[in-house]
Amino acid sequence: MKSVDQSLLDNRGQAGGNLVMILSAVNIIITLAMVSVLFISFQRDRSRQTAEDIALRASDAEGKEKGHGEGHGEGHEGEKKEEKKNNELGKMINLDQFTVNLSTPGSISPKFIRISISLEVPTEDVESEVNFKVPQVRNTIIDLINSKRPADLAAVEGREYLKEEIKTSINNFLVSGKVKSVFFTGFALTG
Repeated sequence: MKSVDQSLLDNRGQAGGNLVMILSAVNIIITLAMVSVLFISFQRDRSRQTAEDIALRASDAEGKEKGHGEGHGEGHEGEKKEEKKNNELGKMINLDQFTVNLSTPGSISPKFIRISISLEVPTEDVESEVNFKVPQVRNTIIDLINSKRPADLAAVEGREYLKEEIKTSINNFLVSGKVKSVFFTGFALTG
């Protein structure tokens, strides 16, 4: 009789040990999946361009176009640094605040966004042109925002995509240069 009872206890012990092994394996797999998601997310954030990266690249390209490479005017280093600093920063154009209805097909309650936008332009010529074409710029931005659904703008990726769309749309009708960056200086979404 003891051998039968002992055999049952041994089987229960093995089943409990197997359960612990399975749970440990599942825990390890979940932990590795979380670590890989965090790693991928970190790599994506690191590879995303910042405003400083874009401004630096643009100023380097402008410096090469104007012949401000190495060996030209070495006696004027202070002027070069000041000019490079000004090229990096660009000119900022603050647009009046936008309040725009969002696309809400099938919804009873309208959703809207209140947003403030600043445009970075490389030169005074581009700044003058944008200021002259403010009605066209505002119309383009309103049309783009009006085509968006609230869900499109709720995530960071959606807002970044909207910035790129705004920049591309405005650059399509500018003649004297291009908008370097679009910044949201205020952003409120209903819904």
